[in-house]
Amino acid sequence: MTHRASTAATTARASTRTRAGTAATATAAAAAAAALAATTAGREASAEAPRTSPADAALGGARVTLYQYDVCPFCNKVKAFLDYHGTPYDVVEVNPMTKGELGWVEDGWKKVPIVTVGDEKLNDSSAIIAELTKRFDASGSSANAGAWFGAKKTKAYLEREATWTKWVDERFVHVLTPNIYRTWAEAVKSFDYITKRGNFGYFERESARWVGAASMYVIAHRVLKKRHGIEDERADLYAECDKFVDEAVGSRKFCGGDAPNNADLCVFGVLRAVKTFETFADVMANTSIRPWYERMEKAVGPATRTDGLEN
Repeated sequence: MTHRASTAATTARASTRTRAGTAATATAAAAAAAALAATTAGREASAEAPRTSPADAALGGARVTLYQYDVCPFCNKVKAFLDYHGTPYDVVEVNPMTKGELGWVEDGWKKVPIVTVGDEKLNDSSAIIAELTKRFDASGSSANAGAWFGAKKTKAYLEREATWTKWVDERFVHVLTPNIYRTWAEAVKSFDYITKRGNFGYFERESARWVGAASMYVIAHRVLKKRHGIEDERADLYAECDKFVDEAVGSRKFCGGDAPNNADLCVFGVLRAVKTFETFADVMANTSIRPWYERMEKAVGPATRTDGLEN
């Protein structure tokens, strides 16, 4: 073999080894990338795992977010519903003066509560509860599947539930509200939450607290009481609580029978909204609702909001 031929052969073998080495390196890099992607996906799935619940079959595993005012009775209806059905949800506290947290809303509806399920927006407390109930019933999934949820509901059951959920919206909430703002001190206390919850600056907090308290005090006394025929707000509230116990619950454990229905959850949510107020203590002491309320506390269980706060 000539020197030129020998050199060419050596060069060819070196080129082959180089290509093989490059291919091996590329294969190893691809394998490492695949392993990293799998690990990352696993971590992401693990991070999302605490947000799953038996209700995911109805909600497709979508993340649930509630936009609210902490003491809003209508917002608390929705929270009671989500808590009872074991559905984890994020909470966004909305500044009642600026509503800056709702800047993303495009359809014009900026009244809380608003619930988003993934990218879907649901408005109005009763419509939110009705829509979620329909989806949960269709899937038969719930943290309380052993109760009424997902089971066959009789006509009488549905009629009783509809009657009392309507009563909550049309009467009970409006009788409760003037009690929250009955005195100036109670009105100010009702806005104390804004100093503890929500990502607000000092000026935002104090403005919302004092302006909100003054506005609601005036509205409660000059508008709500007249509009809803309320003479003595405490006496009327006591009467409505006793009416619910006597006529809706009766000899049953709950309005829903052996387990709460949506009417129970709505009344419970509205009352739980004021559990730190003088109004709540007076209601528990002067009406027949305490035994039912205590049964509801056990049935609903702890809050399922993802920030770990109590409702």
